[in-house]
Amino acid sequence: MRQSTNHRYLERIERVVDALLSAPAEAHSVESLAAVANMSAYHFHRVFRTVMGETVNATMRRVRLSLAADRLINGREPVGRIAESAGYESPQAFARAFRGFKRTAPVEYRRRFRTAGRAARHRLTVGTVFENAIDIVDEPACRVLAMRHDGPVLSIPNSSRHYWRWLLRSALLQRVRQTVGVIYMDSRETNGFRYYCAVEVDADDRVFRDVTRLSLPGGCYARYRLRGPGSVIAQTFRAMQSDWLPRSDFEFDDTHARPMLERYLDDAPSYEGPIVDLLMPIRPRPNH
Repeated sequence: MRQSTNHRYLERIERVVDALLSAPAEAHSVESLAAVANMSAYHFHRVFRTVMGETVNATMRRVRLSLAADRLINGREPVGRIAESAGYESPQAFARAFRGFKRTAPVEYRRRFRTAGRAARHRLTVGTVFENAIDIVDEPACRVLAMRHDGPVLSIPNSSRHYWRWLLRSALLQRVRQTVGVIYMDSRETNGFRYYCAVEVDADDRVFRDVTRLSLPGGCYARYRLRGPGSVIAQTFRAMQSDWLPRSDFEFDDTHARPMLERYLDDAPSYEGPIVDLLMPIRPRPNH
């Protein structure tokens, strides 16, 4: 497609994705969504697949199951009610689809997340021992598309979900190579840091509103693999700095504004996966 034509098509597809996100349980069809895009059903099907890299039914399924996964781990609604709100006729049909999406049953997904969260909180309460849990790794430099988070730490998941929806609307979700949280320590900020939701993605040279390109320098990092909810990430970083770092042969390295990183390893678009690599920039202490 020519660039001007592709831009017009992208705007129409964004309207369709917004319709899916705002009413995931509605009985959408190719015909009804084509009307939202102001296209014939035949033309819409071809354009949608070209822009999004998948069929409209695949995108609809992804949206419904991702929103359902978020409700499973952040709410207390019965699985049957979540299945109904996601547009499935029965909990059994929902469970089959969810198992294919997350590789586990809805009940097990909820249980695993909450169990990991309780274990992580317990470890941090009694004092984490990191000796055999932290690896020293050399991370390559990379460029990411990043959206800045404004607000307290507890509202970061809201910004993450907003960013995921933006990726979906912008037809970039299928191109994501890795998903990261980028943390710059900055005493001038209210919270003492700047946080960005970011992805490494093939986005060509497109210019996006409210999204910036960051160049992340490579180098030496201390890596801790956290199996728990995002609510304990900040505590774990603090424990790495206050517990492990003083007893190691390293010191914190903020040279060239090297940020701390969260790399999400499980179901990246949801930003709620229970497996996250926490990466703290370090350098050898003098005389070591």
